[in-house]
This record gives sequence, C-alpha cells and structure tokens, in this order.
Amino acid sequence: MLREISATVASINVKGDAVVRVVEVVKSIQGITSMFSLSGRLYRVDQVPGQFRELFILSGYRHPKSSAKQCILSAFDVTNETLNIWTHFLPAVYFAWWFVELAQEHDFVNDPYTWPLLVFTFSSMGYLLASAIAHTFNTMSNKARHIFFFLDYAALSNYSLGAAIAFRAYCFPEVLRNMTFYSDWYVRAAIFNSVGCTVLSCQSRFMAPGKLRKVCRLGAFVIPFSFDVVPLVYRMVFAGDEMLVDRAYMYHTRQLFFAFLAGLLYASHMPERLLPGKFDYVGHSHQLFHIAGVLGNCSQMTAILYDMLDRKDILVREDRLLPWSYTVVTMGVVTMVNLITIFVFSTYLTKDRLKLMSDDKPCNKCH
Repeated sequence: MLREISATVASINVKGDAVVRVVEVVKSIQGITSMFSLSGRLYRVDQVPGQFRELFILSGYRHPKSSAKQCILSAFDVTNETLNIWTHFLPAVYFAWWFVELAQEHDFVNDPYTWPLLVFTFSSMGYLLASAIAHTFNTMSNKARHIFFFLDYAALSNYSLGAAIAFRAYCFPEVLRNMTFYSDWYVRAAIFNSVGCTVLSCQSRFMAPGKLRKVCRLGAFVIPFSFDVVPLVYRMVFAGDEMLVDRAYMYHTRQLFFAFLAGLLYASHMPERLLPGKFDYVGHSHQLFHIAGVLGNCSQMTAILYDMLDRKDILVREDRLLPWSYTVVTMGVVTMVNLITIFVFSTYLTKDRLKLMSDDKPCNKCH
C-alpha cells in the first residue's frame, strides 16, 4: 500500500491542478486508513439509506447505526464528515481562547457595556460546537440524525440573535440610533427571526428531498442574516468619508463577502457537482461552506470589537447601553424557547413518520 501511495504521488504532474493532486493523495491515504480504521469500514453512496446520502458525494460514508464511540473515533478517521467536524470544532476552541483573552481586558460581570459582546461571543462558540457535535454523531441512527441537526439549527438561530444584539449595541449608524421605533424594535424582530428560523429549518427536515426543502432551509438562515446586516449596509453606503477612517469598515465588508460566499457554496454544491466523487473527503462544498462561514465570523467579531472600543465614548454619552433584559436575559429566554421547539419536533419522530420521511427502502448492504 505504501508503494501505491508513493507511485500515486510520483505520477502527479507538478504543473497539474492542485486540487486534483490533493484528491489523489487523500484517496491513497484513505485506502491505507481503511485497513486500520478506528471506527469501522466506510461505505459507498449506494450502500447507505437515502436519508444519509449527500448530493454528489459517492464514498466515505460511516455506518448509519454507529455507536457513540464509533462516531467519536470517526473524527480521527478519513471520512466524508471528518473535515466537517474539525472545521467547526477547532474554530470553537479558538473562539473560547479569544474569549479568555477578552475576559482579561473587559469586566463581563459588572460592565453592562460589554454584555452584548459576551452574548455574541457565546452564541458564536455555541453554533460552532453544536455543528461539530451534529456532524460527529449524526450517524448513530435516523432519529438521532434529525435531533442533532435540530440542535445545530437552533444554535445557528441563537447566533443570528447574538449578532443582532451586538450590532444594535455597537454598530448602528447615528441616523438609525436616532430612529426610536427602528432601534427599539430591531432586537425584538431579531428574536422573532431566531425562533422562526428554528421552526422553519426543523420543519424542512420533514419535507421531501428537493428544491423546496433546500430553499426553506437556506431561507431560514438567509432571512435573519439579511435583516441583521441592514444597519451595516446602510452605514457603509451612506456614511461617506467617515468609513474611510473607520477601523471596522474593512472587517464589516469582509464579513458580508464571506457570508455571501458561504451561502453560494451551500446552495450550489460546488465543486463536487462538477466532479462527483472527486471531493468526497477534501474540498467538497460543505467543508468550504464551513470555512467561509468561520472566516466571516472572525471578521464579524473583529469589526464588532473595533466598533465597541472606538464608539464607546459616543454611545455612553448618548446613553445607548442595552439593558440586561435585552442582552443576557433575552438570549437565555430565546435559547429555552428554541430548546422547547426542538423537543416538540423530536416528539414527531415516531417510527412510522421516520419511515415516511425516508426517501428509499431501508438498505441491507451495511449489515
């Protein structure tokens, strides 16, 4: 096997496409890791039930009834989910480290001005960790797959609210800060968006596979994000020369770019749509979607932090601090509502309904 790997690497043209080189090396590595797999053998797309399949991903599937131990060990195997796990788990660790650094500089307990940043940071860590957990344990069973992704959706919903709270606290342009109705109802509308996002995305798992399900699931997150960034877009378009000396400007621009890129990757299934089976382990759209989202999140955090520091004198002087009820309490209540929503949807996952939700007959080839 090692000779085959060496032969594969040696046969690759140095001037060839870099992506193809990576794919060929990973294919060879996967061949040897399948012999020493920690979590069990891997399967092709025609060997797993339809609800476990991903579009244009032809291999690298784990057993659809894996144990919790197998799921954990699979994070250290080469599967089509491995990088999905690590591209969100490692950033979650990074954000935790970032928070520890921030906690040494800011009094998150006694300073109300820092509470929106606290909420945003924890909501960012929350969705990253929930996603890593969902991608790790979603092959325990059909029911577990749905429940873990319900949790993933709820964490993303919380993140959209956390971003809205931070934007309202630190990033609003002066014109919108002075519009009492808009500034007062902005967070309230974000609460509605967060809960609605959870409901719609969870409901999408009960829909038949197709464009409608994809549109509903994508829309459940595009709509809250689009609402959240309206003040940023207004500020960037109408602030004029002020933005040229604004430290946060570049990072706000980057977060919008990466958000657009993430949505495009999620919706298009590129590049695996062009070459099915060639990006099963490295480089498929969901991995790139994770990376784009994390880069956008990092830019977002930096922009919010700059706005928090640079605008503090103005915001404190204008008495624009958000009360406890609009920050920590709001996030706590919405989190509980989203968890209740998950519980309600989970009760509908009966055996009969799960059979109806399966898009093909149970597969016996995994046994």
